[in-house]
Amino acid sequence: MIYEGYAGYSDIFADGFTGVLLGLEGIADAAVILHGPTGCRAHHSSMSEYGFPRDVVHDRLNYADRFYFGQPRIPTTYLDGDDYVFGASEKLRQAIRAAEAGSPGLLAVVNAPGAALIGEDLRQCMAYSAIDIPGVVIEMPALSRPMAEGYQQAVLAVLETIQPQRSPVRPKTVSLIGISIAHSHWAGSLSELRRLLALCGIEVLCVPGAGSRLADWYSLSRTACHAVIHAEYAGRIADWLTKRFDAPVMFPQSGAPIGFEATEQWVVAVAEAVGADPAPALSAIREQRRDVSRHMSRISGVGRALKGMTCSIQADPSIALPLSRFVYEYLGMLPVSVATPDCANTGLAKRLKDFLTDIGCMDIWQEPWQTAGADFLFSDGHQVNQRLAFGCFEGGIELVLPLGRRVDFVRKPLLGAMGAAYLVETIVNGVPDYF
Repeated sequence: MIYEGYAGYSDIFADGFTGVLLGLEGIADAAVILHGPTGCRAHHSSMSEYGFPRDVVHDRLNYADRFYFGQPRIPTTYLDGDDYVFGASEKLRQAIRAAEAGSPGLLAVVNAPGAALIGEDLRQCMAYSAIDIPGVVIEMPALSRPMAEGYQQAVLAVLETIQPQRSPVRPKTVSLIGISIAHSHWAGSLSELRRLLALCGIEVLCVPGAGSRLADWYSLSRTACHAVIHAEYAGRIADWLTKRFDAPVMFPQSGAPIGFEATEQWVVAVAEAVGADPAPALSAIREQRRDVSRHMSRISGVGRALKGMTCSIQADPSIALPLSRFVYEYLGMLPVSVATPDCANTGLAKRLKDFLTDIGCMDIWQEPWQTAGADFLFSDGHQVNQRLAFGCFEGGIELVLPLGRRVDFVRKPLLGAMGAAYLVETIVNGVPDYF
């Protein structure tokens, strides 16, 4: 599902319906049922399977059962014309029983946009099925809203269902909130952030919506701080947590930890919030920065090749702000279009516009990348694929919703110090004929 990002701009962003499904699919032991027609399901199932592979699928025939259609994720009730007229509660109850057979830790039912027209009582169907695990129902996903809003809707629905109780706080522990399996290389990024925090003596207890099992969610009441990664994915969740527990929420003022400087600022902010020493992590970040510099110096002419090259950035403000700074200040690349969806007011969009004004580029704000003619495009998988259709076979870097054109056997981060190194590596290898 897509939505138009803002008035007068023809480009598209993934919407809240996708955010809901991938937010729930990011729970390691959850089963998610889509109550709707098959057309709303196949691409979401593929995105979930690629973004967070949990099943070893040796044979697609293992998932030829009713509701699964050869894919292991997001079974659907495949509504047809008769269902819209006469209702499909029995079909939904059968789907619930089929999904429960896999022994998930949580079962969620999400209405597709058209299914909401039937007026099915999803909660009654869940109760009638008498499942003995937590059950989540989302009757009206955040349609035609940014993906981040749908993600938060899903996480909040789970929190409201399980209601973690107040517990004694464990010193120097954090939860990481505001990251989804929709973010490219999310698993590698979390490994990198855990590594940096561990150098400071800080333990990560839970990452809701991005790989943690449901049992880990109960530790949200014990963490000493909730550290935000992408602010657009965390605002309402942070409000819910602060109303119930004593731990503070750390919102990064520079956006997500993308690039060396933003990573240092993020680590310092988290360490200060829990009373830890950030020095060991800062030392590791600076060593990684020196290592990148050594590689750059060995490649004849690459630094000169990058300086003055242009880029377009289409992403949430929490990504667009630190990424714009990183490519401009560290690599000498010039943004020629920067576009963001209509996200919740986190203050990051204003800081991004202030930065663009400072470098004399405010006129590129919300400019379509299709007309900018940039050397590099940082965007979602759909837009990068569209760039390929335009005949640009280099210079497309996926930030969210990767399409799976490549297989990574080794986890790669986009965040943190190693993420900055990987980003530079990807950009350098995307420069044509730099030798």
